[in-house]
Amino acid sequence: MNISRNDNRAYRAFTLDNGLKVLLVQDKDSTKAAASMAVNAGHFDDPLDRQGLAHFLEHMLFLGTDQYPDSGSFNNFVSQAGGNTNAWTGTEHTCYFFDINNQEFEQALTQFSRFFIAPLLNSAETEKERNAIEAEFKLKIKDDGRRIYQAHKETVNPAHPFAKFSVGNLQTLADRERCISDELRDFFNSQYQAQWMTLVICANETLNTLQSWAQTYFGAIKGNKNLKKPEISEPLYRKQDIGKILHIEPHKHMQKLIISFAMPNIDDFYRHKTVSFIAHLLGYEGTGSLYSILKEQGWINALSAGGGINGSNFKDFNISLALTDEGIEYFEDIIEMVFEYICLINVNTEKLPRLYQDKKNLLQIAFDNQEKSRLIDWVSNLSINMQHYDEANYV
Repeated sequence: MNISRNDNRAYRAFTLDNGLKVLLVQDKDSTKAAASMAVNAGHFDDPLDRQGLAHFLEHMLFLGTDQYPDSGSFNNFVSQAGGNTNAWTGTEHTCYFFDINNQEFEQALTQFSRFFIAPLLNSAETEKERNAIEAEFKLKIKDDGRRIYQAHKETVNPAHPFAKFSVGNLQTLADRERCISDELRDFFNSQYQAQWMTLVICANETLNTLQSWAQTYFGAIKGNKNLKKPEISEPLYRKQDIGKILHIEPHKHMQKLIISFAMPNIDDFYRHKTVSFIAHLLGYEGTGSLYSILKEQGWINALSAGGGINGSNFKDFNISLALTDEGIEYFEDIIEMVFEYICLINVNTEKLPRLYQDKKNLLQIAFDNQEKSRLIDWVSNLSINMQHYDEANYV
């Protein structure tokens, strides 16, 4: 496993008999322990008539299990033991994570593991949690970032799962012919399978002890190693969905121009950092850069490149510019200059190998000298990395 020279942790990766991938980390110096479980199931997996179901399930797993039936018992235990816990639901993944004092870590693992083995999904809790999701939905209605995201969803291929409504609300999660708790149970049984999960456990215990805990507490998660996740067959964009200009009126004062380039999935090229290098070239702020030219014109206040939505069969590359009042009037000229700058890079390829090597060297120095980040954030990122990268490059 490739690790930083500054990293004094010990690692062990293995797979349980049920197909669950596990990464153990011994950190002798840490005053806290942490764990994270990533599941290859998100709002893309929502049934069309139950949009928001994956997000709803994420909420419900915290509301009692077979061995710990009290609603919120895990949150209370972690909080009283000096820790924190949280979760999020994305397009194709859901992630659960916590940190806690070392002394209480094993007890926390016993409770945490039951989320993925036997959650209650109690119908008595669904009404309260539906209202919590409704409140979350309404809170984001006037958020400009969320509104841009939703406008994006409504202008892609409607047959692609990205077009689904991810959060859910009282309408999409209402009881119908069947109680919603029954549908949650069906979703859990079909999507929360061990072969689609990745677990990180980090503590000051020995790796042998951590492995014993992983086998004892997470070995009962049901799984079928021969069952594969269905691939997304629909493209994110059809021909009629690209080459468009969208004008979005913000609630707050915001003057932003986003130029988005559609690409296929690029996970196979992660070792080369090709997109990061392109982002570096476009985001450069030195003399003669795209940023310096537009800034000198008085048209922009900031420029960033990279990011964008991504998934198992798509990737967007974004160039985002914060416009001045004058820049708003010249947005078409700015777009033209962006494409001219891209052409300039394309015709000066003889300089690119040296620039690429310089960037590679800087990234290697940063990797070798990286400082430890907050443990709970680090383990949650690791569990997601395990969904995408080879074992040697998890960290």
